[in-house]
Amino acid sequence: MTNKSLTIQDIAEKAGVSIKTVSRVFNNSPNVRQQKRDLVIGVARELGYRPNISARQLASKRSFVLIHFHDNPNMDYLSDIYDGMRQACSEYGYYAVAERLDLKNKSYKESLLDYLSRTPVDGVILSPPISDDKTIIRELEKREIPCSLISPGIKKRNCINVYIDEKAAGRKMTEFLIQRGHTELAFISGLDSHTASSQREAGFWAAIDAHGLNRKNMVRIGGDFSMQSGFRAIETLAKTNNNVTGVFAANDEMAIGTIIGALRDGKKVPEDMSVVGFDDSAFARAMWPPITSLAQPVEDMAKLSAQKLIDWIMSKQREQNHYEFATEIRVRDSCP
Repeated sequence: MTNKSLTIQDIAEKAGVSIKTVSRVFNNSPNVRQQKRDLVIGVARELGYRPNISARQLASKRSFVLIHFHDNPNMDYLSDIYDGMRQACSEYGYYAVAERLDLKNKSYKESLLDYLSRTPVDGVILSPPISDDKTIIRELEKREIPCSLISPGIKKRNCINVYIDEKAAGRKMTEFLIQRGHTELAFISGLDSHTASSQREAGFWAAIDAHGLNRKNMVRIGGDFSMQSGFRAIETLAKTNNNVTGVFAANDEMAIGTIIGALRDGKKVPEDMSVVGFDDSAFARAMWPPITSLAQPVEDMAKLSAQKLIDWIMSKQREQNHYEFATEIRVRDSCP
């Protein structure tokens, strides 16, 4: 039996319950005992059944909307966010919906607000850089839509904030390079609109100063989180400073581009140049040499964001609204 052919009648027959009971479970009705609810959900998972998010279901206000931007090059990061959010939503009988925004379009805020006007939702999770957009957050507050922010640069009092200490993480990664004997370093930044990138850069300079290194021996290269900008960074280094032996890219995609550019120019990684990234993406792990990267538990962060948002909606109150996660350096061959 294929997933497409599955119906709630199939779930009911397999679970030994009525179709009405299955319907109540999928619609998160309170009139179902927990034992039967667990049974139905378990059977649905076993058979690979996924309820369709129809207009009727959305109109019943049983959905979360994850807002993220259209042209983010780090799809691995966004996939982890959505997976974590979806896990929490499915546990509580909610639907997870991803709505993309194109930040290059000047009317993207209007598009988002129009979407929310047409689509009733219980709560919204904003991912960076939209998690720093004060206009959108104010509009959500006006509409009394509970909101959770993933990695906001500035924590908001009326929202749930789930984050890592970006500056401390940037410093940790830089000190990792310094401890391995690198005294002339390059930092490749992400987009200026991303607070996370500027905070990681602040951590980079904090480590340089704390270890008494000369800032004049460091190179800061502007990037955009894409692999291409990492590739271009090597061209910039060739023109400005050939003595750099360690490169810290603000995300893994740029680290990959940096390594490709270095190899093209005849450099060996890590013998001639060590490269580290940020996010510990699947691409970083699959790259050769595999990339040393700072891991943040994005999927767990997104899952907690959704869980706390659901708790807030159901109880009408929040225990707290700040949740900080720890980071970890995953050491691989690009900088052993």
